[in-house]
Amino acid sequence: MDPDPRLRRMAAKFSEPDFDDGAEPPAKEGGLFVWTVIIILLGGLAIACWIGSFYIFEHPEKPLSYQMLNRLKKLEPPKRFELTSAPRGEFLKPFQLLERYQKMSPRELMHANEALIRNYLRNYRLSPELVVYVVGTFNILDSYELTKGDFFGSGVVALAQAKDTPKVLIEQVFPAPPKVVQALQRTLLTGLDFDLKRENELSALLNVERIGDGRIKITTVSILYPNYGSTAAAGTFSLEPPEVLNVASGLPVVADARRREAEAKYAAFRRRVGLGDASPGATPESRLVRIERPSPGGTPVPAVPQEPTVLPAIPMATPVAAAATPTPAAPSPTQTPAAASSTLSPTPAPADTQAAAWPVYQPGQMPRGRLLGVKDVSSKGGAGTGGERVYLQGNFVVKAVGPDRAVLRAQGALTDALGLGGRSGNVRVIVQFPPGVRPPADGSTFSRDAQRPFLITEVRESEDGQVNIYAREVTRP
Repeated sequence: MDPDPRLRRMAAKFSEPDFDDGAEPPAKEGGLFVWTVIIILLGGLAIACWIGSFYIFEHPEKPLSYQMLNRLKKLEPPKRFELTSAPRGEFLKPFQLLERYQKMSPRELMHANEALIRNYLRNYRLSPELVVYVVGTFNILDSYELTKGDFFGSGVVALAQAKDTPKVLIEQVFPAPPKVVQALQRTLLTGLDFDLKRENELSALLNVERIGDGRIKITTVSILYPNYGSTAAAGTFSLEPPEVLNVASGLPVVADARRREAEAKYAAFRRRVGLGDASPGATPESRLVRIERPSPGGTPVPAVPQEPTVLPAIPMATPVAAAATPTPAAPSPTQTPAAASSTLSPTPAPADTQAAAWPVYQPGQMPRGRLLGVKDVSSKGGAGTGGERVYLQGNFVVKAVGPDRAVLRAQGALTDALGLGGRSGNVRVIVQFPPGVRPPADGSTFSRDAQRPFLITEVRESEDGQVNIYAREVTRP
């Protein structure tokens, strides 16, 4: 017989576990999983931030990275380097640039361009790579004003063509404040030549673009940010490092449409001056030149030699020969030009720079350097200067005179030309005089000794053997 239903209910009641009314209910099984997912996500976010911070610092060439680093003041603006403290580099001519970058794959070229910009933005720190400096002679096709929408926000960019390698175009950037932009544009005219030299012009490569017809276009900027002038225009202009760059706009600066316009303008210019449509050759004597900027201590910063307007362009340059080690002994005023190992060694007096574009000294008080005669210079024209000052002395005849310069010949040039000794018969001396100093009269003769020599800036020898010595007056009358 079944037990009484009441007994069954009582048994069931007593068999249930006791619960405390104040106790919390047991946790659900899904709560632990949710917290695990949250912790994993937070850990992943921390790792992503850590990796992202490394990426931002390692790639300032990326627009977002540059913007963040610039706002956090973790990236200093491009700096002006001095020639003696510039980063180590390799100097490549246009044909070497063409050989190197034409054979790169698109991906290799992209990575190479990123590295070039990255190193420039870092002022060439933290990079074991050599800086690529461009050297050569270029002829300007056209120039354009830079705007805030360009990589460099102020200044002028000159599009030019390499004179010895027409397949290489260069857009040389001249960063400058707005107040000198007009002076820049008046100077950087179509047909103007400019030289990039390893001795005193550090033009760093920033970008390489393959145009598609076998040519390349390179972007460069001088990290010295020097002063410039032109042999065909009055006035000078100074470059300044940019404070902020528009990295998002990228490089190159000159777009394809402007490049084609510049090439058409350049072709028309060549036809107008009678040079035809061939590769770049000798153009009118206009030339962009470096202007020497005296340093605070009075020692001039090395500068590109200024070329005279009275002479045609010369296709190749041959530097002056270098001496081994200057001797401390000062030369005698009666020393002859044959004394090629002489060294000027007086302590320099303060330079007179009121009107001159370079320091001018009292006689015998110029900085130490090597003293040469015309014959010594012409016989040693194939060597490099090695950064040494070289002075010229001798007896001269004035053959031509310009507003601020004169063309001289050595007084013994006639006998040399007849084969009676030396090589001075094929040597011209082109001397530039400071503002306010009148060149000697045409046809006059004069002498310069160790007390008042000329400072040689460059020696050039043409294919026909003509040697041109470019020099400056550096002593007061």
